[in-house]
Amino acid sequence: MKLPEFESLGIFTFVYGGIAFRNVLKLRQPLWLFFLVGALATVALGVLTPQQAYSAVNLQVLVFLFSMFVVASGLKISGLLGRLGDFINHAARGLRALFLFFFIFGAASAFLMNDPLAIIGTPVALYLADGAGVEPFPFLLALAFGVTTGSELTPMGNPQNLLVAVESGVKAPIVQFTQLLLLPTLVNFGLVSAFLALAYKRGKNAPVRSADPRVNGDKRLELVTISGIVVVVVGLFLVNWLQLEGFTPPLDISGVALLGAAVVLGLGGREKEIMRDVDWGILVMFAGLFVVTQGMWDSGLVSAIASVIPPPSPGGSLMLVLIPAILLSQVISNVPMVALYIPLMKMAGFGPSSLDAWAALAAGSTVAGNLTLMGAASNLIIVEQEEDERGKSSMDFWKFAAYGLPLTVLNTLVIYVFLATGVKIPRRSLFRASFPCYTSSRTPAT
Repeated sequence: MKLPEFESLGIFTFVYGGIAFRNVLKLRQPLWLFFLVGALATVALGVLTPQQAYSAVNLQVLVFLFSMFVVASGLKISGLLGRLGDFINHAARGLRALFLFFFIFGAASAFLMNDPLAIIGTPVALYLADGAGVEPFPFLLALAFGVTTGSELTPMGNPQNLLVAVESGVKAPIVQFTQLLLLPTLVNFGLVSAFLALAYKRGKNAPVRSADPRVNGDKRLELVTISGIVVVVVGLFLVNWLQLEGFTPPLDISGVALLGAAVVLGLGGREKEIMRDVDWGILVMFAGLFVVTQGMWDSGLVSAIASVIPPPSPGGSLMLVLIPAILLSQVISNVPMVALYIPLMKMAGFGPSSLDAWAALAAGSTVAGNLTLMGAASNLIIVEQEEDERGKSSMDFWKFAAYGLPLTVLNTLVIYVFLATGVKIPRRSLFRASFPCYTSSRTPAT
């Protein structure tokens, strides 16, 4: 190994080792500090120049996250999150409440990106855990597994799926990916439910609290926040449709999200409270993650790691796409992993017709979030959010992995079997499910 590779490996060991052993060593430092120190060390040791470090920070992602933090703060301050918690509490109790919470956020993550849902769902999870008199871990695990498993289904579910859909050149990826991934996603929902039942059964009892995710009910902010969400959801669909049709929309996904945030800040009347409530530490964490990841790539460390994994090839086993997607996502997180892996797959000969392989890359890099806390940024967001609320986190790295490792093995096998055998939902059934009044005369060929 060359000197930059050793330096990058040392930085990686510090950042990820600190996160893995943080609770064991009883360290009080926040997660974002490890990434900030790692980014500074990357520049100080000469792995990246300051200019390269600045260029490595993806402003589109940071703007998108900031915008969704604003929307999430509007939901919390307006009282909407409290209403959701009350609805679940009244509809179900105990393990049933856990399942209802999991399915609500799992289903939502197929249409709204998982990171914002992690922000929105954490205070609800804590509220439900307090009401049930149990430790927060089973409910936070349900949120983490839910937004990961559900977002596997569509290109809108998470950033890496969207990246695969846009960069692969696959025609109508929303329809085609959903056809391929709907059945394995439903099976994986069942598997996750079994693991959550086990986590709830093993969970410790805790004093019942009167915690409530509401701050102050505010009808005006509630309506404005809902309007902001509508702007974001409709805008994201419109931007993706225009891109798929070959047009260049005036706003990208971060611009659409920022427009929704502007609605909340400009019309909600509580902009100071919302800005104070934004979790700036997570934005620092993401900036540090981009710098550390770019340093690992430029130093050659990622290539060295990837070289020990058999390269995928068109016509080869889909496991050669799934396994690298899952393993490398633990090293550099799933969004950077996909961004770096797409050019490698194109160089290997994968084109727009390699639908199964692109679906495997999207699904594998997504389900990687069920393996460890490092597999998805949404997991780290949940940890940070809980620490902001309570000063500590119940989402220990090893405790998460104890459930995540066997679950991810099963999730991967399910995805592989369905993709390898070609079993999928016929397009006719998919259209009928989406549009109940759709007649057979309008149904496209499968």
